[in-house]
Parts: sequence; structure tokens; C-alpha cells
Amino acid sequence: MTDNPFAPEAGPAWRRHPHAPAAGAVLARLNEIEDPGVRQLAFGAGRRVFSMLLVRRGGMVRAFLDACPHAFLPLTWRGGSVLSADGQRLICSNHFAEFDAEDGSSLSGPADCGLDAIPVRVEANGVIVMG
Repeated sequence: MTDNPFAPEAGPAWRRHPHAPAAGAVLARLNEIEDPGVRQLAFGAGRRVFSMLLVRRGGMVRAFLDACPHAFLPLTWRGGSVLSADGQRLICSNHFAEFDAEDGSSLSGPADCGLDAIPVRVEANGVIVMG
């Protein structure tokens, strides 16, 4: 491992955010998120807030950084309702770019880049924790 925090082997940039939850941190309970549904979580405050989205479909939960790769604003900037009615797409509230709710890949928008995935897991008791 290098001393350079921006080296590729240092992992994704969000891991170095001062307010990013540590591995194993409890985030929510499965029954606290609609099915299908999205829950926004924010850690810290002000300009240094770490914001993420938990996306539930059935017993599965995916997590993504709440940051549109096109506009560098939260997907939820103009409101928290960013999941399509069918639960298949996350839609940026700023410019309506669409991302696959399963893997965060870009479906439509001004650039061909997806959302940053964040590892999470659902424990047997329904608790969602950082992976």
C-alpha cells in the first residue's frame, strides 16, 4: 500500500470521506424502507456531509453514494423521491438522468458513467450494515 491517498489501491474516494460510516456500522433496519423504496442517509453536516441511498427491492438492499456523476449534486437535491414507480430506476432530481437501481449503471443522461456503489449487507435479523 502506498502513502498516496489517491492511488487506485487506496480504494474508492468515498472511503476516505471523514464522515463515511465504518465497515460494520448499523445503517437501518430492512422494515424501515418501503418495498420497493429508497432511504437517504446523511452523516456529518454542511459541506462535508456524506450522503448515501439505500435501495430496497424485496429482501435485497443496494447502496449508492447520493451524488449524480453528471452534475456533482445529490440525486435527491430537489426532493427525496428518486425511485421510478416500477422500482427499477433511480432518477436524478436535477436533470433526470436515469440509473439502474440494481447496479447503479447509467441508463440515460449526458454522460456514460454510473453511480458509486457502496457495499452493504442485510443481517439475518434485518439490520442493514456497512460492508
